[in-house]
Order: sequence, then C-alpha cells, then structure tokens
Amino acid sequence: MNAKTLSFLAFITLVVIITAVVLTQPKTTTAPLEKTLFFPNLQTSALNEVTEINITTQDESLTLMLTDKQWGLKEKHHYPVALEKVHNLLFGLAGLTILEAKTSNPALYSKIGVEAVTEEDAQSTLLTLKNAEGETVASVIIGNDRKAKTDSTRSEIYVRKQDDKLSWLTLGSLPVEKTVADWLEEEIVDIDGDKVRQISIKHPDGENLLIFKASPENKDYQIADLPDNASIKSPYTLRSLASTLSHLNLDDVRNASDIKFARKLTHRTVFSTFDGLEITLFTMKKDDKHYAQLSAAYNPDMVWVEASDEEADDDKEAAEESEPEIVAVQDETSEEPEPEVDIKQQAETLNAKFKGWVYELAAYKVDDLEKKRDDLIEREEPAKKEPILEDIDIEGIEDLPLSMPEFNFNMPQLNMPQLDSIPPKLFDEQEGAEEAEEGAEEALSTPFSFSNVKVEKPEELPTPVGTPTTTNETMIPVP
Repeated sequence: MNAKTLSFLAFITLVVIITAVVLTQPKTTTAPLEKTLFFPNLQTSALNEVTEINITTQDESLTLMLTDKQWGLKEKHHYPVALEKVHNLLFGLAGLTILEAKTSNPALYSKIGVEAVTEEDAQSTLLTLKNAEGETVASVIIGNDRKAKTDSTRSEIYVRKQDDKLSWLTLGSLPVEKTVADWLEEEIVDIDGDKVRQISIKHPDGENLLIFKASPENKDYQIADLPDNASIKSPYTLRSLASTLSHLNLDDVRNASDIKFARKLTHRTVFSTFDGLEITLFTMKKDDKHYAQLSAAYNPDMVWVEASDEEADDDKEAAEESEPEIVAVQDETSEEPEPEVDIKQQAETLNAKFKGWVYELAAYKVDDLEKKRDDLIEREEPAKKEPILEDIDIEGIEDLPLSMPEFNFNMPQLNMPQLDSIPPKLFDEQEGAEEAEEGAEEALSTPFSFSNVKVEKPEELPTPVGTPTTTNETMIPVP
C-alpha cells in the first residue's frame, strides 16, 4: 500500500470521527430574550383607573374623558367617542415591549421624532393618562414608527418618557388619532333602506312630496299623486332617498344651542319603516354646510301586517281601480300588532342619543332630499296634430301664385226679349229641343276673351221689315 493510499484513508477516518463527535453532542437551545414591558405598572387594574386621556401635538390638543361610564370628547361638549379606539389605545400602550435603547442626546431626538411637542416643527405626540384624582398614570412622547420586521401586524415605535432623556425602540401596536374629528363616534343612525315604507318631505316653500312602496317585497318606490302624463325619471333616485338613514355618519357635531334652524331654509323629512319606527330629519344648508337634527317615534299605523288571502284579493281589486293606500292593512277585529323588536324602546334610545345635538353631514347624503316633484318625474309632451294631406298631390304647389287674378268677362250685349214674352206652344218640344241644341253649339263657338282681348262683333246685316230676329239660331217672332 503506497503513501498516497494511506493518506486518503487517514482523511476519511478523520471525517468519520468528527461527524461522530458532532452527532453525539447533546442538543442545546437558546432561550428567547425576555420581553420587557415599557410600562410595567400599566396592568389591567391601573387601566381601569384611567378616566382621562390627553393627546397633544404641535397643531392640536384634545381630551377624552370618562363620565357616566361613557367616554366623550371634552372639546365637543363630551360627545361620545368611538369606544373601540379608546380600548385600542389603552391596551396598545400597556402592551409596548422594549427592543433596544436609543439616543439620549436631545440634538438627535428630532431624527426619530421624540422631541418635545413645544419645539418648532415638532412631529411628536404627547400622550398622558390620568385617574379620577387627576394624577398622572403614564406619560410618553411617541415618535416615528415603521412596520416590524418580525411581525407585520405590529410596528417598531420610537418612544421616550417625558421626564427621561433616554429614548427607546419598542414593539407593539399603538394607534393614536390626533384630530377631534377622528375620535368622534361617526355613526348617527343606521336604518336599512329596504325597511323604509314611506318618505314624507316638506320643502321650505310648502311643497309636500310623498314617496312610498306598497309592501316590503317591492323594490321600487312610487310617488303619490303622479300626473297621468308623467312617469318616474329614475327609480334609483327614489331608492337612494330611502337609504338616507343607512349608515348615516357625521362629519362634525355641534351643540344644539349653537345652531338655529330657519323655517325658510329647513327641509322636514319623515322616514317611516314597516315595523313602525319613524325618524324625523330636519336639514338646513347654511354657509355651505349641511346641518341636521333628528328625533324618533313609534307609529303603530305604519306597522305592516300580512293580509289574508281574501283581504289580499280585495286589496288587489281596489288597487286596480285607485292609487295604493299608504296606511297599513289592519284587521279591524284584531288588536294592535306587537312588533318583533321593541320599537318603542328603540325610539327612546335613539332620542337619548339625538337629544341636544346638531350634526354636520356630507352634502351627498342630503342633496336628494332637496329635490322636488318636478325633479323626480318626466312628463310626456302631447303629440302635435299634423295637417291631413292624404290623397292630395302637392307637387309643384310652391309654384302657384299667392292669389288668383281677377277675371273680367266682357260679353256682347244681345237684344233678347224676356222669356215671359214668348208665346206658349209656338213650336213643338222636339223641334225646340233640336234648335236649342244647335243654338248651344253656335253659342260655344262664339269668340270671346278676357278683358285684355277685344271681342269681335259679327257684321251687322240689314234686317228686312217683318223678318223675325234670330238669336242662337232660334226663331223668335217679333210682336
């Protein structure tokens, strides 16, 4: 065995030994780094003690306050705020964990957005939590953030405690709304458009408009008192009107004492549902803003009741003869129907929510309510009566003169005795007829013309005494 072969075998043996040592070593695991909470004192009990949240930026400052178990916005007369956003903020702050320490040099704070909010062009946000006694539970300056590399559902956030120079990079989810409008509870009311039975609109000038549908199964709405020659211009517009209260959200809110509704500018709209809930909506446009005030009530007359087969047939016949009725079909022998949902309680809850507030709405939500009847219908123009020209050939009619010329017939004066002077039975009827026919032919051959043509008179011949005078070849004796 040569030296080359021995060297190769030695190399193989070494590899096997090293492999065996590695495989026989016990497995070790690296313990994960312990997560350190940025606010370890913010446990559930501490969060429950928070009654005030202050959010301050360079441009705006707002305060959320807990009163009567409801969070409201101090700057908007304690109007309710979105409860979900409050919970996300509190639990997000309590759940922040430290990733690493960052700079403590104030000159570098602006690089990561943790400078004091009072500094010029500051981009930071100061968040402060207080309890009922006004004591500060937690305070932090929130800086820049970015999506976390290890978890796309969370963010890496730069923070610094207000009384600490050291800044930190933390991991978590901390949504902080920085404007008043973003904190307000947006939804005013939510009524499904398909549940609306009728809409009654009264315009400022006194015009009334009633829109309705006959049953819950109907999709399209009708307009009451529609003229015979008119039809609905757009069924979609009527359905859109019925959906006005569907997810009706506010843009802003005012105290009711701050806005006065002028009668000459206010539209009054009543939405009645098939279960008897009625929402009255007052809207007014002022200074390019649309304001609204609402109230709720229960109207049992609007409750829809399924009619029996016999009643349905009667209703169908009546509908064919007249306009469909808007009132509910009621059984006179039965008691007032009980709604599936306590509509009375729902109306009371809504009134408690509406009371004392005027809402600012987006223009597209209320523009259709300002439309009048003529804006929603189209009228058929009566057909124009065309002159009857059948069987009349009008070709070349344009070449005819506008008026006919006056004709002047200058006929020769003939010396003829009166017919009454002719003796009866002077000649028999047959001879007289033949002579009359010959005279007629001669008369037609007598030359004559219009006034611009001279009439040639026949040459006058001497008439012997006693000779009868001839006229048109008819012999008439001279008396």
